[in-house]
Amino acid sequence: MKAAQDWPVFVISLTDAGERRARISEQLSALSIPFEFVDAIDGRSGLPAEYERMIDRAGTLVQERRGMSDAEYACALSHMSVYKRILDQNLPGAIVLEDDAILGAGFAAYRGARAYEHGDLIQLDYTDARIWRFAKAAKQFPDFALMPIVKIGILANGYSVSLRGARHLYTHGLPIRHPADWPCDVSAINCLISIPRIVDHPPIEVAQSTLEMGRRLLLSVSYERKSSRFTKAKYWRRKWSELWTKRAP
Repeated sequence: MKAAQDWPVFVISLTDAGERRARISEQLSALSIPFEFVDAIDGRSGLPAEYERMIDRAGTLVQERRGMSDAEYACALSHMSVYKRILDQNLPGAIVLEDDAILGAGFAAYRGARAYEHGDLIQLDYTDARIWRFAKAAKQFPDFALMPIVKIGILANGYSVSLRGARHLYTHGLPIRHPADWPCDVSAINCLISIPRIVDHPPIEVAQSTLEMGRRLLLSVSYERKSSRFTKAKYWRRKWSELWTKRAP
């Protein structure tokens, strides 16, 4: 019987990010894990014109209630390029890292156990994710557990995505209206989360991050929110969710 194909590790990185590339290369090489850099789209000096057809600035204002910087659009499009590659090459899936990822002790075990095969989208790094308060693990491993997600966390710094997951994200995520984390509703696919996190990220230094600087600037602009966003039904749905779920550690 033919052995199952290992999922590749793709690292999204700007071509001139020499120090970041060196750090993530050192981490992966120390674990003897092969990987490939995916050159990120550079939006620091404005989004290249050929990508404008792939984004929806007006739709972003409606759905995010704020604008997105060109660097944010470029980041989301860079992740989209990975999903398209999975589809074009008919890969079973991939582990996706950003170049500032900090690999935890469980990362090698995650890849070695092929834990990625258990979900369409598995977050390895996250914040503000929520899980069922009394749920059992979907899959238990010696160093970590995979738990069903009730509310997917932000951060696309480290995750695995299956062929099915990539197809969903690419099909429903274009044109881009949301940040890379995440471009569309993912409730239709099997989303899991690793507990504890097995990928980490460095503290965000606004002065050193073009992406974060642009995001903070746009968040400082106030957009009028419609009162219908705060309906009684929505309030009680949130309260119910808080009662039966908990924040993932």
